Amino acid sequence: MSTHPPIPDPADDSDTDGLPARFSARIAGLVQHRVGDGPLEPIPQGQEVVVDLAIASMVVSWTSEGQPITVTLSREEFLEYVDLGAIQITA
Repeated sequence: MSTHPPIPDPADDSDTDGLPARFSARIAGLVQHRVGDGPLEPIPQGQEVVVDLAIASMVVSWTSEGQPITVTLSREEFLEYVDLGAIQITA
């Protein structure tokens, strides 16, 4: 049974349940992303992030040493991290 709120399909304007198009979250455990064809890289634990809904993915953004960082996770991958407690939705 899934413990995360439903995420609306951005193409479906009738879906008002679930998360907004942009929300905040905190990385609470191991969350990894892949840059191109390279190895998996972790998002720093404890990092506060902004998440934007995209058609089939979640765009995760934060600032590191004054530089903006943006990575994309598939919806399924993002929701799995939420279910595992590695990503905590904060607002």
